[in-house]
Amino acid sequence: MTEDICDFCKGLGSISSHDCVYCNGTGEWNQAAQAYVKNHICQCIVLDRKFCPVCNKACHHDTSLNPKQRIDPGYGGSSIPEITVIA
Repeated sequence: MTEDICDFCKGLGSISSHDCVYCNGTGEWNQAAQAYVKNHICQCIVLDRKFCPVCNKACHHDTSLNPKQRIDPGYGGSSIPEITVIA
């Protein structure tokens, strides 16, 4: 029965060689995993910004393929580095 498997790890008991934190590696269904998968925030930023690794569906942010979280390029919030000229 597919209803008896963990919604997060799909019954495997592990995610990327680590025990599933929701079912403790058993692969059995539990309410916490089901609730997380049902109401999770899109995690496409960890992969290719096109597919969510939690539900394997296309990016489901509010704006199409434009995640609200952005990676800071390292310039302290500026989009380009500020160059200081010392004379």
